[in-house]
Amino acid sequence: MEDLFEISLGHGEDLQTFMVKDLVHHEDGKCKFEVYRLDQLILSLEPDGDTFRTCQNPGEVKKEMINQIIDQIESYYL
Repeated sequence: MEDLFEISLGHGEDLQTFMVKDLVHHEDGKCKFEVYRLDQLILSLEPDGDTFRTCQNPGEVKKEMINQIIDQIESYYL
């Protein structure tokens, strides 16, 4: 089973929308969240204590944007 939700970063002309797939029944060693932009996997994350760590970064997403994505995912679950 998986959940799919949308997050947005930026505003105006800089607005970027991402789809996040929450792999509800993820296994150890597998990523919990997959982040897509335009149907392309750009990032996957897994829980690491109170936050997340990058599991894969095929989209070469910069650290600042990764942190913003993590913040959006965390706020989605609050």
